[in-house]
Amino acid sequence: MSQSHIILVRHGEASAGWASHPDPGLSKKGRLQAKNTGKGLIDLISHYQLCSSPKKRALETMEIINNENRYPIKIDSHFIEIPSGNIHKEKKNDWLMNIFTSPIEELPDTVKEWRNNLIHWLQNAEGNFIITTHFMVINVLISAILNNNVISYFHPDYASRTEIFLKNGNLEQIILGDNKKTVINL
Repeated sequence: MSQSHIILVRHGEASAGWASHPDPGLSKKGRLQAKNTGKGLIDLISHYQLCSSPKKRALETMEIINNENRYPIKIDSHFIEIPSGNIHKEKKNDWLMNIFTSPIEELPDTVKEWRNNLIHWLQNAEGNFIITTHFMVINVLISAILNNNVISYFHPDYASRTEIFLKNGNLEQIILGDNKKTVINL
């Protein structure tokens, strides 16, 4: 019998907008958010595999949670934010809002491939994980688990925890992170 507990932590608030900076780190507030989340994970961290998106804000969130890198962190590109490199920065906001509400079958091929890679990772995950990642990654995974026909499901707040419990590959429970209408820095 296999059991997995996957904790998805959205990165803390970024120091710059998504459309204005390709890879911002955390703001002062974001660092505090990560520190507060880390306090709630302190008893679990040594028993979990630590993974992070390669983006700076996610890595910084994990480093703060990991209390000066006491445990190894795997940088995993599965958990990188939604691919949008070919979208002009003035159009990113409209593009993302369209992606957020488009049926899965109407998504751009790059987004479908990114989504499918995330779902494949989840279907093959074994063990316990704490993963620092992004708003849309969390949405993709929860939306897929719940068979939602769009990529979005809810609005996880900065540094919130979304938990997935699997037993023998089947969903046992989901605990959604703080569902706040947070501003996505564009």
